[in-house]
Amino acid sequence: LPPAMRSQYARAQEMETYRKQMIDSQTYKPTSQGGDGLPVFNLFVRTSLKNMWYPCGSFKGDERSAALCQSYASNGLLSGISKNQLDAGVGGSLFRDQAKLEETIVRGYPQLRKEKGKLEYGYRLSYEGLSTEQEKIQVVELKEQKGFLDGLKGVFGGN
Repeated sequence: LPPAMRSQYARAQEMETYRKQMIDSQTYKPTSQGGDGLPVFNLFVRTSLKNMWYPCGSFKGDERSAALCQSYASNGLLSGISKNQLDAGVGGSLFRDQAKLEETIVRGYPQLRKEKGKLEYGYRLSYEGLSTEQEKIQVVELKEQKGFLDGLKGVFGGN
């Protein structure tokens, strides 16, 4: 390798390492493959035209979300409830940081600036045992997560 190209070669190797790390962080790894066995939620956003999903980050679930994913993947009696709880959890997490998230998204995708406040969110679940249908992007509604007691307050007219 000529001396003038060594720095470019080193930079290309470094970029390839970063690329592999990014791909690894966005995919589920079971404990048998050295992973932690926790699900990965890859977030996407799209405009009201609904023509294209833009990737906007990913986050790893916890033990509770792993249990819900296990139930959802098994397609058993409670898989629908598990799916609803996963959707509500993602929606609640996004709702809490919606303003900051949208600011970050429009910084990364300036073409979405006009749609700020009207963006639609979705996620793709990465977990072992999911069917191809279950691995598709799921549209999620952003709303405040409420507990059981908050629901009771609403029924009885409490604030």
